Amino acid sequence: MASPVLAQNNPFGQSPGTPPSRFQEKGFAPVRGGREVTTPQSQIQGLEAWAKEREVKQRRPLEHQLYYTIWDPGDRAEFDALAHYSLLILTVVTQTAQELPVRRVYTRLPDREIPVLKLASWRRDVDQTLVTYKMYGPYREDGLYLFPLGAYLRTAQIQMDLATNRSGLPVLELPAEWPDWLRTVQSPEPIPGALPNLRTLQDFIKRKTSGFPVPTSVPAAEASHIEYSKKPRSLW
Repeated sequence: MASPVLAQNNPFGQSPGTPPSRFQEKGFAPVRGGREVTTPQSQIQGLEAWAKEREVKQRRPLEHQLYYTIWDPGDRAEFDALAHYSLLILTVVTQTAQELPVRRVYTRLPDREIPVLKLASWRRDVDQTLVTYKMYGPYREDGLYLFPLGAYLRTAQIQMDLATNRSGLPVLELPAEWPDWLRTVQSPEPIPGALPNLRTLQDFIKRKTSGFPVPTSVPAAEASHIEYSKKPRSLW
């Protein structure tokens, strides 16, 4: 599943049928469908479409804007080889250079936070001829992250903190729709202490993206990541 979604400083909120958020600000729920391959250009094209709409409506520029795409494993074998992770491609554009790099991305549960592991990130300049430059700013960062599929089932948000000025910026509202085959998995949470097979991850990134450098390693596992297995029943 590819989930290209936009989020503003004050996002619109959840899609119909999802439970009410426990958080003050709301992120977006994933939507099915998307591109065959995600590229740096396709990420900025998504932002540009929203920037043009904002300009037409004569709305003021925003301090920052983000766009993300999620690619899920195609089947159970790939799911296991990726240690129960998806690939999150997150693009952030901001008016202020000091807000980048993104300081951290994490899953915010009602009672705790769990880091989302970053594979790599890159800085880029926004083309001055784009409406994105005017509405969202000239400074851009693209990042690849390991998104835990078990998070689809939780009352939670994916949030991020910028380097300065803004913390707890909502990215993705959860729970959300997940692939049908995931319903048959007894434990969709990340495997404690495990990380994706590097070759499988590299092949997956090459198949689902183009124009992003392919990571040559996976991040070191963090002890706090294992807390997914310590889930309060109220969250399910």
